Amino acid sequence: MRKRLCELLGEALLTHAPTGAEAEMDDWLEARLRAVGVAPELDRHGNLVVTLPGREAGPVTAVAAHKDELGVIIRSIGADGKIWVEPLGGCRPHKYGEGPFDIVTAHSVIEGVLCMGSTHSSALSARTDAATRRLPEWDVVYIDCGGSGAELHERGVRIGDRGVVGRGRKAPLQLGPDTLCGYALDDKAGVAILLLLLEQLRRQPPRHDTVLAFTCCEESGCSGGLYLGYSRRIDDLIAVEVAPIAEEYPVAFDARPVLMYKDALYHYDLNLTRALAQAGEACGIALQSQCVRSFGSDAAVAQRWGAVGRGACIAFPTQNTHGFEMGHLGAMENCVRVLAAYLTA
Repeated sequence: MRKRLCELLGEALLTHAPTGAEAEMDDWLEARLRAVGVAPELDRHGNLVVTLPGREAGPVTAVAAHKDELGVIIRSIGADGKIWVEPLGGCRPHKYGEGPFDIVTAHSVIEGVLCMGSTHSSALSARTDAATRRLPEWDVVYIDCGGSGAELHERGVRIGDRGVVGRGRKAPLQLGPDTLCGYALDDKAGVAILLLLLEQLRRQPPRHDTVLAFTCCEESGCSGGLYLGYSRRIDDLIAVEVAPIAEEYPVAFDARPVLMYKDALYHYDLNLTRALAQAGEACGIALQSQCVRSFGSDAAVAQRWGAVGRGACIAFPTQNTHGFEMGHLGAMENCVRVLAAYLTA
């Protein structure tokens, strides 16, 4: 499984899928799904959905991983070509630093640079000073694509287009046998987990009808999971996510997946979460537990607003969330095993 997982991540991490402009990821995913004999459905909201019939009647379970990644939206383009942006989701300029940043237009991807300004400046340069003397916010940094505003207009750049960390910085880095690093493991590693789960469920069908959902627009408000629940019959929704490593959480960076019990948005269903833990125990996989103050998932939002009956979240330990993330490959593999055990039991 490890070789297959790394192959999928090597491809997925290079795609551009900023919230609401996910067509590149959609094309990659559709090709992957059709390669294993599955015809996905792209719903009205932008979720890519696969339905697998179960062996017997029973509750419908959806397993979701969001396919969008953190990005920015263009709010203004100056005559000098400076592109000013607003964040989509919880991204921070200091997590990227100065470097390649791409603009995704309606027809192409245009390379640019995220700029903060010269260090050799003083308080007389108010914006530059604010961007370089303390942690900057998006109102003092800009993207430069090497042309004037008029030239950018000719190249198709418009207000509302998305920006995302440059593809030149997206290649994954593996440290040792178990640690894979890169931008947007949240949640492209979740996407890879769902693809591996699909391959297992094609060999051993689930007990009850199962939906695998590659949801959209999670980073900007979890609307994809909410639409999924409202638009079709979903009894249980299990989100596949990152589990942040921080001093306040009793989570170790190892091969044990993490079960969320509460996040900033809602508490997860206790019975469904315990059932996932039992499925792990049945196949010899111990799981870690976590309550998170600064986090949210499709399952939390969908359960909170009554779009699904029950919600749960299984995750893999991740360092540097919303930056150059470091995920544990063994935990990703064990997420697949636990989910397969639960769905097929």
